[in-house]
Amino acid sequence: MKLSVGDYLLGRLAELGVRHLFGVPGDYNLWFLEQAERSDRLSFVGCCNELNAAYAADGAARLAGISAMATTYGVGELGAIGGVAGAYAEHVPVVCVVGTPPLHAVEGRALLHHTLADGDFSNMLACYRAFTVAQARIEPANARQEIDRVLRQCWLHKRPVYLQLPSDVAALMIEAPAGPLDLEAGSDPDQIRLAVARIAARLAKARAPAILLDADVGRFGLGELVLKLAEARAIPFATLTTAKGVVDEGHELHLGTYGGAGSRPATRSAIEEADCLLCIGVRFTDMATGLFTHQLRPEAQIHLRAFDAAIGMEHFAGVTAREVLAALPPALPVRSRRPLPASLVAPLAAREPAPVEPGRPLSQLRFWQRMQDFIRPRDVVLADNGTSTGGTMGLRLPAQVSFIMQPIWAAIGYALPALLGTLLAAPKRRQLLFIGDGAFQMTAQELSTILRHGLKPIIFLINNDGYTIERLIYGANSSYNDINPWRYAQAASFFDTQDRALSLSVQSEDELERALALASEASSLVLIELVMDRMDAPGALTQLARKAAEFDFPQLTRTAELDTTKAGPARDLPAKDLPAKDLPTKDLADPVG
Repeated sequence: MKLSVGDYLLGRLAELGVRHLFGVPGDYNLWFLEQAERSDRLSFVGCCNELNAAYAADGAARLAGISAMATTYGVGELGAIGGVAGAYAEHVPVVCVVGTPPLHAVEGRALLHHTLADGDFSNMLACYRAFTVAQARIEPANARQEIDRVLRQCWLHKRPVYLQLPSDVAALMIEAPAGPLDLEAGSDPDQIRLAVARIAARLAKARAPAILLDADVGRFGLGELVLKLAEARAIPFATLTTAKGVVDEGHELHLGTYGGAGSRPATRSAIEEADCLLCIGVRFTDMATGLFTHQLRPEAQIHLRAFDAAIGMEHFAGVTAREVLAALPPALPVRSRRPLPASLVAPLAAREPAPVEPGRPLSQLRFWQRMQDFIRPRDVVLADNGTSTGGTMGLRLPAQVSFIMQPIWAAIGYALPALLGTLLAAPKRRQLLFIGDGAFQMTAQELSTILRHGLKPIIFLINNDGYTIERLIYGANSSYNDINPWRYAQAASFFDTQDRALSLSVQSEDELERALALASEASSLVLIELVMDRMDAPGALTQLARKAAEFDFPQLTRTAELDTTKAGPARDLPAKDLPAKDLPTKDLADPVG
């Protein structure tokens, strides 16, 4: 069958499950976007800028399994690269399609706009090579092979890929194969049998086994297999902070969140004293481990990753986590199901709030306690970095809630455009966004696109007068942590001339109750501005901020301990701005209790 190169690419994307192509038009990608306009299998979603398009594609991929974006050469793709790098860091599969100058201009080294005017057309691909698992320039002779190769790598490795599509190539006709994409990962049956036998033997003889989960459990769709394994042997499991929501947090074997020294004592003991700890997709990053305060027994650890396993000094290449997890339960002796001891059960982090007192100013503590009851099963919850993630990390999510955050790349402003992606990927689910005022100002214009498409999330905008997370780390009263105050409750009306939103501003507990009642009944987008004190923050965030300051500025914290009246020797910074020593200390996994 004959197809144009552009239509062939669009067909392969649709075959993978891509339904929306996020991006910004530019002259080099217009023919491809025309082809997308004619497609009945996916649609183009124009964003306000390329960085937001990358965030939107990231958000969509976390729910849909994969997504795609389209930008123009040079100026467009470099605008998106920060978002693509975040997807790479967090194992999110995004297909980046870049419309380039026509092939004859590339080969002739023409001095064109959107380039450096030096005739070099390899520099943009070189930039993306560091943040994608596969790259190609599509040409007539290699179109089928390269498109299929690159898309397969995106699907298998759950990371971004990069395709350059010259403007004069998109319309060229090629012979399209009849068969589907090959998406199977190669594995060695003998290696799988050996790895399963080794892991099963270790688990069977362990007296205190445990399982530790990271975000890849969700990325590679391993959640059900993990639960079957845990239930087959009654093995308790915990999630790293980077993996919140990847499994049912109400499960009887769930220990809660492990984050090193910031963990609940019972959770920390169960994980760090395990004599066999099965780590699935685990990466010991700073945020996942409470700034590297984890103390795990090396001899107890078994690491199972997407395409390999490590047991002590033994390494098993050519095995997939999916196949190993599927084969483990039948290989283990059955152990009777029994609930965890009461001391190990992860409690609700948000305590029962006291009765609402009319006029009492709204606080972080009271707000997050209220959110514990407001979030429903099957909701999609997004949290931007800062007080929003600090608060949501302390909630026990109801069953089947999808939780979206960006804990590794940690870009402020990520969550609002990511919400556009998740709304389009799961339009029938209620979606809640928690975002601070500083983060909102980074990417606020994508609220326009959400309104344009008639989407109806509930947005909680925490107005605490600037970058509170940064203030907690350093410079509590410094001007660089200030932002210009906006009339946030009027943002929706500014971006939408059709008045399709309910906007509210809340300063007290009783006003919050009225706003939540209205939001629950609304049939439109709801934006609730929550006015709070600038230094009010979830307890865990203050503790984490103190540890971050000690990690980032050790010379200053040491100086402050010796003499809090003098500036540190390395930089002339006032000691009064060092992290306060009397801030309340709470578990990282319990920021609102």
